[in-house]
Amino acid sequence: MQPNFQRQVTLLSLIPRAPRKISVNELVERLANRTQDISKRSVQRDLKAMYEMGTFGLRLDDRNKPYGWSIESCWRGLNLELMDQHMALALTTLKRSASQLMPPQSLQQLQPYFDRADQVLASDPENPWLYWACRVAQLPEPYPFILPQHQPQSLEVIQQAILDKKQIRCDIKKWINGKMHWLHYNPINPQGILIRDGVALLAFTIGSFDKRRHHKPIGLLRNAQLLPSAAVKSADFDINKTAQGSRGEKMRLELLLSDKASFIMREAKFSDNQTMQLREDGRFYVVAEVTDTPKLRAALWEMADTVEVLAPVKLREHFATLSQKMAAKYR
Repeated sequence: MQPNFQRQVTLLSLIPRAPRKISVNELVERLANRTQDISKRSVQRDLKAMYEMGTFGLRLDDRNKPYGWSIESCWRGLNLELMDQHMALALTTLKRSASQLMPPQSLQQLQPYFDRADQVLASDPENPWLYWACRVAQLPEPYPFILPQHQPQSLEVIQQAILDKKQIRCDIKKWINGKMHWLHYNPINPQGILIRDGVALLAFTIGSFDKRRHHKPIGLLRNAQLLPSAAVKSADFDINKTAQGSRGEKMRLELLLSDKASFIMREAKFSDNQTMQLREDGRFYVVAEVTDTPKLRAALWEMADTVEVLAPVKLREHFATLSQKMAAKYR
């Protein structure tokens, strides 16, 4: 990035939205605090150039001295024609997952930027950023079975409810006495949406007094309607902790792993404090302090033919019971 352009970008970031304003002297001082030693004359020249371009939403209040600079309160963003390759690549990357992670209003506002990003990247077949966009992606691991697709309108209602902190009502599919039933719930308090294994899950509570938090695939919800009432918020809700899944008890995990185990070949770890020793029989003795979760047990079961659980005893007995049941079924 050219030094002058970088300085102008920094300058724009320091200018407040109207009706607030900032003087040239204040801008020079704030630039100095960011280790950018620049004269007052240079700042005035940059401001004049950007103001005359008419693409940055700059407004000059020259009614009283010192003159004040601000960004128009109604200004939406940079002129689309100024989009460079870096911004185009960032927007293209965002577009791939935006429908589940952003509310419809934001997507609608961003659509012209997405379209322009496609044009910028496609303008030159030899463009290295286009080459990158076609060859680097974060793809969800395919689920081994097909799950119900969510109703687009229900997802939009849920997204709007989270944005407005409102309650909803909807039907939820539940398994009761060997049959699937649609049950109506009113009201529901949406807490957040998380994507796990490519599936969008809604975290929510029911009613005003039930503090239990539920997680359901949005595909199991239908006929969602937005309510005018405010959602009851969970004080302890943290989307990052929710994404980690259910939390079990801490335990000291001791395993024997074959040297052919994918875990060994990928140099993976169960925890930062994991230790590993190669035994005379060629197997690896692994010790790690971990949390007992369904996901950990599923991972160990997936490696069943290359791993032996030594401790804790309760976990070893769990897999012994599973193995016996499997053996009985496949005899």
